[in-house]
Order: sequence, then structure tokens, then C-alpha cells
Amino acid sequence: MAKGDGSITEVRRGVWRVCVSFGTDPVTGKRIKVQRNVHGTKAEARKERDRIRREHENGLSVDADKMTFGEFADTWHSARVDAGEVVRTRLEREGTLISTLSSYIGTVRLRDLTPRTVESLYASIKRDKTAERGSCSGTTLHMYHALLKQILRKAVDYDLILRNPCDRVKAPKADEPERRSLTVDEGARLLECIEEAERAAYAWMAEKEARQTEWGNLFGRSSLLGLNTISYVMAARIGLATGMRRGEVFGLCWGSVDLNQPCIKVRQSLTSYGEVKATKSKAGVRTVAIDATTAAHLRQWKERQAVELLKLGIKQDGCTPVCCSAVGGYCELHRFTRWWVGFRKQHGFDDLKFHELRHTQATQLLANGVDVKTVQNRMGHSTASLTLNQYAHAIPENDEKAAQLVGNLFAKRADETPIIKVKTA
Repeated sequence: MAKGDGSITEVRRGVWRVCVSFGTDPVTGKRIKVQRNVHGTKAEARKERDRIRREHENGLSVDADKMTFGEFADTWHSARVDAGEVVRTRLEREGTLISTLSSYIGTVRLRDLTPRTVESLYASIKRDKTAERGSCSGTTLHMYHALLKQILRKAVDYDLILRNPCDRVKAPKADEPERRSLTVDEGARLLECIEEAERAAYAWMAEKEARQTEWGNLFGRSSLLGLNTISYVMAARIGLATGMRRGEVFGLCWGSVDLNQPCIKVRQSLTSYGEVKATKSKAGVRTVAIDATTAAHLRQWKERQAVELLKLGIKQDGCTPVCCSAVGGYCELHRFTRWWVGFRKQHGFDDLKFHELRHTQATQLLANGVDVKTVQNRMGHSTASLTLNQYAHAIPENDEKAAQLVGNLFAKRADETPIIKVKTA
């Protein structure tokens, strides 16, 4: 039997022996052969022979029948890491989820996974998480389901299992996220706080640099405190003015800012690991108009930043981050988060998340009559329905206006209806 060939022999009625040879192991010198018995028809035996061949071509163990979920999940995840096509944050989250899944079903053979096994898995995770580490949300369970289904789909592609058991399991329902947006008055007050923080940051840096001048230590430094503080304030201003994501704000460079036709071209994003990557989706690549006030503040900052960067031996250009660190490069997002927490507490916005500036942008634009398509483009969403579902929060004032409008329409029609007098005998 030549390498890669496969023989099918009927052992007894309804039982076929499938044997496939893969040549000789160059290390041990032993012949590599896979042999299995198939109960059924000869056509089923041929399918098994072809499946064994595919397993070998895909680099899978000849003992694929014995492969456990844990082994396959680790192999699947390692391949994704090596491919480098998925961002690091997502890979780390996947690794954590796989570790949890494997702690429950890691030793279970892939071929033994059934819809009932999957349902029991979710029940166990929810019960154990609730008992040991606090409540396990529906969103988290939904993430486990999506990942498990993705892994097992690949197992189907490799013919390790005939069908995906997750296809016959109802996905856990993800929780509806609580999306908060600022009112108009809150937004105005936040902008006042940003103005105040910006003035204070400029004044502090000017005072500090004056001392450096007196000491003769103006140029040749490795870092310049104050650059990062003003950058943090500018990030808050940009976030409120545009609704850009945090990573998009900190990935923004001057080459993507047009201060003559005031707009920002969103092209990339900064991850929490300091990596610059493409936007979240193709729709994320967009041009966002900015108001005149925001443009004026950016122009002032651009001029000041250029002067300060020269002290570090850096010439500002199109690749210079708008919101830069104390050494003139990209900021570390965790440092901004620490600043943001302090800023919001100081000004009475204790629980305001930076991403809620994005919610505020979409909600207020929709509430004030801006068409959905325009809001969708500013947000960088792929569909208008995504914009409406995620960011169009109910505004009580608008509901009251709607109720009054309907009442007035019907009342007006009733007033216009002529009254027909009926003569009586």
C-alpha cells in the first residue's frame, strides 16, 4: 500500500476495516499507519478513509478520535496567536475564556460533546461563578457560547466532529447594557470643567517651564511634564465634541486633522497595549466635522505642542500624536484612565465613563433632529440600525413633546369637523 493510499476490507457483514498508510517515520523508522473499523456501509467506510487523510493533511494527530476539547482549543488558540490577525486584547480575553471552558470540559473528547453537554456546561458556569466569584452575567455566558461555537465550527471543518453541538443549543441571552448619556445641561457643565482644566494645565506648564529657563535646563530633556496633562484635557474635549472612541482619540495624529476645513479623519486606533491598529471596522474609517471652538483649541494646542516638543529634540509632523505623552509619543491609556477618574470626581461626574461621551453625542444629535445617516457616519457604525439600537436613548422631554403633538393634531382635526345639527320634531 503506497503512502496516502487507503484500503477498505470487509471484516464481516456490516463491518469494514479502513487502513491508511503515511510512509515511514524518519526518526523511528517505523511505518505510520492508521487503522479503524467502521460499522455501516462501504460508502461510510470511504468517508472515514477520506477523513483520516484530511486529518493528516491538516497536521492533526492520527489519534484525532481521542482528541479532547482542551487539546483542540489550545491548538486553535495558538494558531490565532501565531497568525497575528487578531488584536492582543481580544486574544487575551479568548485565552481566559478558553481556560474556564477547559476547566469544565477540557478532558472531554470532542466526539463526546453533545447539546446536553453544552447546556450543562453553561448551567455549571453560571452556578459556580455565582457561588465563587460573584454574579455571572448573561453577556458573559453569551461570550462563552460564541467562543465555544467558533472553536467547534473549526472542529467540524477538520472533520473531527460531524456537527456542531452548539447549533442545537439556544444561545444565552446577553444583558441589555446600561447606556448613560449626559443631558444638555450636564454636557455644558462638563465643557466648562474641561475649559477650566485646560487653562490650569497651560498655566502650570508655563510656570514650570519658566523655572526650567531660570535653571538653564530648557533643552535636551528626555521628558516634559505637562505635555501629557494638556493632552488628557484635549482628549476629553475631542471625545465630547466628536463622540470618537478612546482608542481613536489617542491614535489620532496631526496629519489626520484639518484645521482649515475643520474636521478629523479617523483612520486608526491605539490599543491598551500601545499598539496602533486599524479602526474597529471599515465603517470606522470616516471623516468627522468639528465645531469652530474645538478647532480653535486644537490650533492653539498644535502651536504650543510644537514649541514644547523642540525642547525634547522632536520636530512635530503629521505622525505626531495630537494627544501625546510626556516624551512626545503615544500615551499609555491606563495613565489617562487614572487622570480621567480624578478629573471626573473633582468636578462631580463621579461615575461618568469616557465612552459615555460617545453615547451623549449620538443621543443628543438624534434628539435634536439630526438625521440617522449623519449620526451613523459620525459614530462609524456599519448600519443605521446599530446607531439607533445602541445609542438612541429615550429622552423624556421628547416623549412629552410627541404626546403633545399627537394631542394637538387630533384636537385640531376635531375643531375643524363641522357640527351637524339634527332637526327634531
